[in-house]
Amino acid sequence: MQHPGGYNYTHFCHHYKIWSKTQEPTLHREHKAGDKIFVDFAGKKFRFVNSITGEIRYLEVFVGILGASQHIYAEAVESQKQEHFLSVVANSLEYFGGVPAAIVPANLKPAVTKTDNYEAQLNHYFDKFGLHYNTTILPCRSHAPHYSTS
Repeated sequence: MQHPGGYNYTHFCHHYKIWSKTQEPTLHREHKAGDKIFVDFAGKKFRFVNSITGEIRYLEVFVGILGASQHIYAEAVESQKQEHFLSVVANSLEYFGGVPAAIVPANLKPAVTKTDNYEAQLNHYFDKFGLHYNTTILPCRSHAPHYSTS
């Protein structure tokens, strides 16, 4: 035995199995500065009440996150329609003070018209947006729309 007092393989596997059930697997990714911005709309709509009229409106919350620095830009807009989406992405680039090498959207309609495991079909206007800003659009893979910036 190389390590007296250590666990044998079977004993180690037993304890590892118990320990692994308490863990939630995560993947840590390193990002280069200026490389990517991850964009999407938050899951729940934001409820806005006009204090004067009492009118209740629901707004979509856009979130853009820089991969390396984890800086966040958020903005509430009327809808996820194309014009609102392009506007908030442009506003996020303005806020961050530059254009990253790539914009990584989730598979939302204003960004992607057809999802695919290998190459998604970009929305025409979002594709032109990327060309205008001289950046690459890299949509999430269709079977894995969630991404982690950590």
